[in-house]
Amino acid sequence: MKLSSSDFRLPKTITHSDFYEICRTSHIQSLHQVNTKKRLDELVKEFRKRMKANLQHPSRKSDRQRIKNAISFMEKAADRIDLLGPSGLRAIRTISDTVAPMLAAQWLNQKFPDDDYAPQRSALPVTSGLRELLRTPLRQPEYFIEEKSFEARLEFVQQRPIKTTKTILREIKQGLEAALRSLDLQPRSKGGQEPLTYRHYLIINLAEIWEKCGGKVVGTSTSDFASFCEAVAESIGWPTDGMSSEIPKALKDWRNLLKEYRR
Repeated sequence: MKLSSSDFRLPKTITHSDFYEICRTSHIQSLHQVNTKKRLDELVKEFRKRMKANLQHPSRKSDRQRIKNAISFMEKAADRIDLLGPSGLRAIRTISDTVAPMLAAQWLNQKFPDDDYAPQRSALPVTSGLRELLRTPLRQPEYFIEEKSFEARLEFVQQRPIKTTKTILREIKQGLEAALRSLDLQPRSKGGQEPLTYRHYLIINLAEIWEKCGGKVVGTSTSDFASFCEAVAESIGWPTDGMSSEIPKALKDWRNLLKEYRR
């Protein structure tokens, strides 16, 4: 039976009768039982908290649809702006105060290379003394200087508000299309088995508890530790199918974590 994250419901607190049975079958001595029950209750509480928070997160499918909707909105907005008449054109010029400071002079020049209103490069101002001024080459390199291009950017947007707005919207649309492609390239974007992270971390935490009880943490399917893990999972309402095959992977991570802590 293949499991998915949806098979793992919110865990329930282990009842006293179930805990007594776990202690009996796992041979947990009485001096460890109080702390073990307390730790298991804390673990269940933490898992419930995290799982509830994750349930509130939008799904990958809904994220993809939202990005697709945003792409559609950008294209529709660009098309509608292109249909503005004289009154709308006069009104949309007011965007220049908001939009011009956001745009780079170089971007405007590259997007509209043949437009006379597009900002141009300028030479760096010479602030040196007369001696250095005399050594300045006749043809200085020119750059896009944002501080000096504001008036040109403002003028461009005022004169070309529709063209500027359409281009910005379509640039955003291209960025969103790249985001959509990135989403589709993420692991399991086409479906498939999701990692059972909740159970993975349950085993890691149970290894810590088992060791503190004086038990030997062994990853084999017939070990006392494996039986303890299955008993706990069953008591909190989680499936135990395939747990024995997950234990060695979880224990590998647990031991790596121990190495990090002990450095």
